[in-house]
Amino acid sequence: MAGYISEGQQKRDHNGQRNICAADGHPGTEDDPLVKTTDGWRVHLSDTTDPSNGFYGQQQEG
Repeated sequence: MAGYISEGQQKRDHNGQRNICAADGHPGTEDDPLVKTTDGWRVHLSDTTDPSNGFYGQQQEG
C-alpha cells in the first residue's frame, strides 16, 4: 500500500490503528478493506465509492 500517508494517519498507524478506519473507527475487512484517501487517511473502500459519503471519489490511485 504505497502512496501518501498523512502525519495524523502515521500516528494512528504507530498506535496500532493501521487497520482501523479513520472515518468510523471500525476495522477493515476482506469485503471492505481500507484504502488511502487523497489526503492520506485510511478509510473503508466503501467510503470512497458511496456518493453520499464525504470521502466519495477520494481514493488514491495505485
